[in-house]
This record gives sequence, C-alpha cells and structure tokens, in this order.
Amino acid sequence: MANPRVREDLLIKVDRAYKHIIEFNAETMRFLGQGGPYKIVHEDDLNAGERTYYLSVLKEIPPQFSALVGDIVQNLRSSLDHLAWHLVHSSPVTPKAKDIEIYFPIFETASEYRAGKMRKIKGMTDAAIDAIDRIEPYYHLDGPGVGQGLFLYWLHEVNRLDKHRLLVPVWANMVSHTIPKTKLKEMPEGLRAAFQEGEIFLAASAITPGPLKDGSKLLTIPIAEVDDDMKFNFHIAFGEPACVRLKEIHTTLAVWHKRIQDIIVGFDNQGLL
Repeated sequence: MANPRVREDLLIKVDRAYKHIIEFNAETMRFLGQGGPYKIVHEDDLNAGERTYYLSVLKEIPPQFSALVGDIVQNLRSSLDHLAWHLVHSSPVTPKAKDIEIYFPIFETASEYRAGKMRKIKGMTDAAIDAIDRIEPYYHLDGPGVGQGLFLYWLHEVNRLDKHRLLVPVWANMVSHTIPKTKLKEMPEGLRAAFQEGEIFLAASAITPGPLKDGSKLLTIPIAEVDDDMKFNFHIAFGEPACVRLKEIHTTLAVWHKRIQDIIVGFDNQGLL
C-alpha cells in the first residue's frame, strides 16, 4: 500500500524551488525596474543616414541571481532523483541498483536513453519504467523531432553546469524596441487603433551577439525611421549552456517547476508511489 506521505515528501523540494522562483522574479523586477540598470545612447552617421543605438551599463547583474538559479535547478533536479530512489526501493523487484547509482534517467538522445536507463533505475517495476518511458526524458528522438521531456534535458544540463562551475552564467538580453515609423504605418488600421493608448514594441535581437555589455550595439535603423523616444526592453536570460542560451529565466524556471510537479503528481495518480 502506498505511503500517503510519499507524495508530500517528494514535493518538498519542488515547493522550495517555487519559493526561490518567486524570490528570483521579485529580485529581477526590482533590478530592471524604475531607473533601471541600463541607459541607451546613440550615434548618428549622417552620410549613411543611420542611427545606431548602444547600451550603457549603469549596474551589473548581481551574482546572487546565478546563485538563486543554481538553487532552483538543484531542488527541481534532485526531486526527480528522490522519485527514482523511491520507485526503486518501494518495488519488490530484485536485484536493485546501488543507492549511489540511482538517478532519474535523463539523456540527450532516445538511443542513449534506451541504452543507459536501466543502470540508473534497476529494480523498478515495469509499470514505473513504462511511466518514465512515456515522459520521453531526452532531447532528440531517433529521427527528426524532440522528446516530450526535452525540458528535462535542459534542466539536467543547467544543473550539471551549476555543479561543475561556480555560477550559472546569467545574461541581459534585448527582446524588443519601439516600432519604427514605417512598420507602424504598415500595421492594419484596426490593429494600430487597438494600441493607441500605449506604445507598440517590435520583437528584436541586439546586433552584438552574446552577453550584452557596456557599449554593445543594439540597433541600427535609418534616421527617418527613428521614433522620437525610442525605448528598449530587456530580460534576464540564461547565458549557458547552449541549449537554453537567451531563454528568459523566470518563465523557463516556472514552466520546469510546473512540469516536474505534474510528473510527481502523475506517478501518484497512477498508483505508482
């Protein structure tokens, strides 16, 4: 018979991660808020008729952001390992993997998953193994496409980076700027009217690749296209590993939290805990 406390115990670190996610969001909103850490400067090339915008950094991203991200991903990843440990030790199947070898199996490819999963989950029931199989905890399928659980691979890679480096790299990333005049005129009248009470932004990436630094080029447009009060929006993004680079951190972590919570609750609902 399942222990009614198991689900609650397995969700402790998931809930802890959620509290850290709320804290991270509050800190980043405060950092990017009124006054802001960035100033936008520009230079005009009158011969070319162009204006280039540059980033002036007034405040660097606090290193505490990276530490918070590391805590969150560790809590989420380890909750899955705790799930795997429980599924092995609550099973009547023998022999079992040694405790130090038990992990929730996450791999880059489907073929690597099939070849390597059993050394991490040896001793689980067939029903538990089938449930993990259905999650597809890998990035790449054998053919085109990605596994349903590719987010688990992203989480695994961020967590692995955090374990082997001092801090998870955290970057500022430009995500949009005020729409240029011609683009505004090209918008359907009805859509333009819907935005008349507020500013319209255009999704965009900075000219300078990689992490934004003091002096990074953001945008070059014809001077005739310039809005009198050009504005730029930024968010805090992963810098590494490559699989999640430039993904907005808060939203990504919130999605990972929900999905992992759903995995644990799903095992419970299937009577596997």
